Amino acid sequence: MNSITQLPKHERDALLYWASSLTTNDPVIVCVPHDYLPIMEAFGMNITDETRRESYRSVLKTVTARQDVILKILQECGDMTAQEIACELHRRGLTPNGERNFSAPRLTELKKAGKVRTAGKKICCRTGRTVTVWSASAIMRGKE
Repeated sequence: MNSITQLPKHERDALLYWASSLTTNDPVIVCVPHDYLPIMEAFGMNITDETRRESYRSVLKTVTARQDVILKILQECGDMTAQEIACELHRRGLTPNGERNFSAPRLTELKKAGKVRTAGKKICCRTGRTVTVWSASAIMRGKE
């Protein structure tokens, strides 16, 4: 088979969907869609990596806005845990619930960008476990 147009419609659609998720850093693999998983694994890629990348791309548009809100919360409320920030996001009507995964990934990104820092640790009132306390970096606190 020399052309994607020769594939059955469902295979062509699956291949186009998969190809649309590629980045310039991904190896290009030309094969029938249902056969590409073993080839991906040979390149060190797997379904988990692929779905994580697809999920990240789907929320990419809201990432910066969520980061900005989290910074604002830390500036207004002071040092907080990821769970406390998630509850505040929910209280403000910005998330459907207070699940910490609404804030934790953004805190990791903000830390890498130097906009937040770890300020200590404390016992989480929900889980009873030791958790990280986050703070807006000194530079960010001055930008109120």
